[in-house]
Amino acid sequence: MSSAYLESVLLGACPELREGWQAHRRSFAAGDEASDAALLDAVRRHVLGLLAAGRVAEFSRFARAIERLLGEADPVLYELLLDGLLRPLAHDVREAGIAASLVVPHLGTRTTLAWPQ
Repeated sequence: MSSAYLESVLLGACPELREGWQAHRRSFAAGDEASDAALLDAVRRHVLGLLAAGRVAEFSRFARAIERLLGEADPVLYELLLDGLLRPLAHDVREAGIAASLVVPHLGTRTTLAWPQ
């Protein structure tokens, strides 16, 4: 699965992030690329903001996209999503005091298994 596909799926799930991410990418020199880690960090911060604002419909869209990615992921992408996005997001959600009731109902089977409690 390519980085372009990962970017497309994540930005499709978080359309409000698209413009800011594109501006970030334009800051690189020709031939340089933003890393997957930078994308996952930007998505994590965006999704945390959605949850903090109580925007569960947008979070639900993100959770469905992650569920799909986890189902399609090879072992490398699976670990990247866990270590670079889901585990840090779960930690940030707990640290921010966001109620599990805003998160858990929107997680699919794979995401629930991957979401640290």
